[in-house]
Amino acid sequence: MKNLFIHIKKSIYSPEYYQELLTKPLAFSWKYYSAFACVLALFITIASSFAFVPWVNKTVHEFPEQFFAYYPDVLQVEINKGVVTSNVTEPYFLPIPELLKQGLPPGNSGESLMVIDTVTPFSFEQFAAYKSMVWLGGSQLALRDDKGGVRIEALDPQMNFTVNEQTLNTIEQRFHPWYKFAAVLAVIVVFLGLLISFGINFAYLLFGALFILLIGRLLKQRFGYGTAYRIGLHAMTLPVLLDTLFSALNIPLLHLPFLFTAAMLAIVVVNFKGITPVLESKAASESVA
Repeated sequence: MKNLFIHIKKSIYSPEYYQELLTKPLAFSWKYYSAFACVLALFITIASSFAFVPWVNKTVHEFPEQFFAYYPDVLQVEINKGVVTSNVTEPYFLPIPELLKQGLPPGNSGESLMVIDTVTPFSFEQFAAYKSMVWLGGSQLALRDDKGGVRIEALDPQMNFTVNEQTLNTIEQRFHPWYKFAAVLAVIVVFLGLLISFGINFAYLLFGALFILLIGRLLKQRFGYGTAYRIGLHAMTLPVLLDTLFSALNIPLLHLPFLFTAAMLAIVVVNFKGITPVLESKAASESVA
């Protein structure tokens, strides 16, 4: 672990270290970035767990009670061969839960979560008049998307099931024994999600290495594309750390176009500027390696 932090420090600034990288194999840099990503993902997961693990435990245990308090006792929806029927007077509106309403953008939530109308033929004008997020019709489900449009999903003709409070309660009871694992699962999902996020940079560098190669030429360096890719695995260190920090602080600075790439190239410049170029033959052999 101590050696990893030394490599992280030198990857941010150490001209001598970057000169040594020119003679290292790809596996060296690949292992470095993989270890760096794993440690950073683990640190973020542990740090964030203090906040979201209690929230997950609280939500998992409170949600069933809140849901069944919200769901109408008399409502029953039956789908038989893709055709919807209900036992309530239609159109029937389900209000937006307060918890969900708080997370929706202003003016984009409508006045109800769902309208059940299995008789009226679907039309965009009628859907707009209902001011609902979802319309469950006789054979289709219409939903508003994030861009203000409407997506219509036809129900499968083979679909057969009944939804009422009793069936929902039965389903909830089956999941109940697993609630105690919800926090552990959430931690694993967060960690894996972070690894995937950091791992995308392996693919990003296939493109980013071209800019490093260009910067190298401007600095009179003669390394090839393969070496540029390896340099990028180290030069990304500071941009990744800054991106992580600003995201945690909710500062959208690094979401500006190409700023991540610019920061990475700045690291390359400060570590290679004024450095005596490697020999052409040496650079070529390292590119093949």
